Amino acid sequence: MSRRRKILILALGLFAVFMAGAGAISISLQNKIAQRLAKGWVIPPLELYTQGFNLQVGRMLPLAELQEELTRRGLHAGRDFRLGKGTDCGEAIADPTKNCLSLKPGEGQLEPLTLAWDDERILLEIWRGDPRVSVVSQSLFPRLITQFYDGQPILQQNTPLSEVPLACLQAVTAIEDRDFLEHGGVSVTGILRAIVRNALARRWAEGGSTITQQLVKNFFLTAKKTIRRKVEEQWLAVMLESQLNKDQILEMYLNVIYMGQNGPYQVRGFASASQYYFDKSINNLSLSECALLAALINNPGRYSPFTHESQALARRELVLHKMQDAHMIDTGELENAKAMHLPRTPEADRRAHAPYFVMGALKEYTKLGLQTEEGARLYTTLDPQLQNLATEAIQAKLSSIEARIRHPGKTPLQVALVTVDLHSAEIVAMVGGRDFRTTQFNRAVDSRRQIGSTVKPFVYWPALQTHDALTPVLDEPFVWKTGGQSWQPKNFERTKGGEVPYFYALAHSLNIPAARVGQETGLAQVADTLRRAGIEENIPELPSLTLGALELSPLEVAQAYSTLGRMGAGDRVHTLVRVEDLKSNVLFSHQPEAGIALEPTPTAQLIGMMEQSLIVGTARSAGLLGLTGALAGKTGTTSDTKDAWFAGFGPRLLTVVWVGYDDNAAMGLTGAGAALPIWIEFTKRAKELFVEEDFHWPNEVAVKAVSRAAVMDKFPNLSEQEFPQAFNLVMKKD
Repeated sequence: MSRRRKILILALGLFAVFMAGAGAISISLQNKIAQRLAKGWVIPPLELYTQGFNLQVGRMLPLAELQEELTRRGLHAGRDFRLGKGTDCGEAIADPTKNCLSLKPGEGQLEPLTLAWDDERILLEIWRGDPRVSVVSQSLFPRLITQFYDGQPILQQNTPLSEVPLACLQAVTAIEDRDFLEHGGVSVTGILRAIVRNALARRWAEGGSTITQQLVKNFFLTAKKTIRRKVEEQWLAVMLESQLNKDQILEMYLNVIYMGQNGPYQVRGFASASQYYFDKSINNLSLSECALLAALINNPGRYSPFTHESQALARRELVLHKMQDAHMIDTGELENAKAMHLPRTPEADRRAHAPYFVMGALKEYTKLGLQTEEGARLYTTLDPQLQNLATEAIQAKLSSIEARIRHPGKTPLQVALVTVDLHSAEIVAMVGGRDFRTTQFNRAVDSRRQIGSTVKPFVYWPALQTHDALTPVLDEPFVWKTGGQSWQPKNFERTKGGEVPYFYALAHSLNIPAARVGQETGLAQVADTLRRAGIEENIPELPSLTLGALELSPLEVAQAYSTLGRMGAGDRVHTLVRVEDLKSNVLFSHQPEAGIALEPTPTAQLIGMMEQSLIVGTARSAGLLGLTGALAGKTGTTSDTKDAWFAGFGPRLLTVVWVGYDDNAAMGLTGAGAALPIWIEFTKRAKELFVEEDFHWPNEVAVKAVSRAAVMDKFPNLSEQEFPQAFNLVMKKD
């Protein structure tokens, strides 16, 4: 066989191998497209919503603020809502002096609403439905927090191409793919133009990818820059163009392209970007706004109007000039668009990322067993305003707390916070760590730590069935013998000894009296009280339980304390109000949980004792720092100062704060020194949102004035400086 023939056979063989390989690759890529088209471009999302605009009786909500919100959402006075006084808004508001607003059913609000204010600032009444029923709260316009697509946290709204303004379509094609309507997936002229410009600039100044190539890169390939990936990208783009028309490709591109980062959530697509950057629907975007969104596609971080104003302006101007070059706009339109201001950084309530809250809500959703491949909408209890106040309070205090620790742990000091609306048992704010970007472990839900003295109210509660706040208990060392074991409690600090009243022992968090009360009532009674308050964990009935040898998460502590704060009216604290499928069919609606309840009379007496903690006890620094009003709470510190707690509440909000190290290092700080300052900071901010009110005491108890002299006569070992001249205690009625 001649040499030429051998070469020819070899060449044919190599060509056959190449064609076979190319065919195999082609089939593989074709299958990728077929599989994607078969199941749809976008997997149905799991969507989470906040409470939105939160209406609550007793909340500071200026009438003008609500009117502005309604107008911003496209509602019109006279047509969609009515302002007036008294019966102008219907028979529900009979008082002619009250300002009122009547709102017709509409988007996100299915029933008519009637609202009344006394001085245009304090919301007094809410009437819902027809016939009208009085309610204490109502959420308007739930706001999307995030969506999860295939487990990824993403903000994305799938919008038909017909709803996208023409200016946006033109801006995108002008800057990203001027030959979009002519090429078949890959633009040869675009590639050549990019090569020339990169060579002239001596850097990577322009890419040659078409919109179709960018789309297949998002759906089928990685962002890794290799020759193989680029070849596959071009091949897939050609295949895709053979199966879809240009409108379908552009629509999907505008729905999935990465447009920036809203905290931990990706912003994808023009519709979500319109909400994030401009707080408006995409169909209301102007030429200038469309140009800015098109400018962001290249690099949302570099051209963000919130952080890089000059770069954003320059890139927007480039888009506008590209549009003018393509005869899409004239000079006048270009100059007007250039003169428009960039959007401002979103208001705090629109930036409430609340990633730890989202994790908690997803965990609760998982427990419901409703997971479906068809997607769902989760309407949560998150209050964006309170969530931001919680985050700000932690940021304001945690560093100064950390600076007081002499021998810090090897890991950063951590924090967890849970706030519950006591009117509804809804969790309205949650923080599970100091920085979600560095650690996604949710300490508010998943971290179980010893709760220390926060257990003591539940030790005293069963004793208050027969005793009261002035019942004496001996503060002298003793040995508790049980099951062949001996245990001797000690106070955290040295005390005077002798008899002390219940309220004093609890306010000053004395260990020995708490242990004595627990021994008298029985450990089974203490454990039962915790279970009735909502604790589901196994509770060890050991003497050390009386001092907090029990591991719970901050969420579980909030559960138990919320039962106290609700005067014993139990319910499971929760993050989900309602779950719907994407067709608005209700899959779940929260209902109060039976079995969580404590009798109101001993509960009210206990709250009265806990008020003393903030007046004369371990939390008295609250008053010194300007926090006043109807407040009750309890500090908690483990014996080795590894965990610091404070659980405190008023008539409306309960907040639990935990501070500690993940590596269990000792802080040398108590609950009063580490957790209380954060609680004070948050509570001071949150109290400004609500009308001042007292606890709603049950009829069986009364608030009685007690003189210092009377207490000193009964307990002469106490110091006169321990109490004000006269103070109040909650006692059973005679």
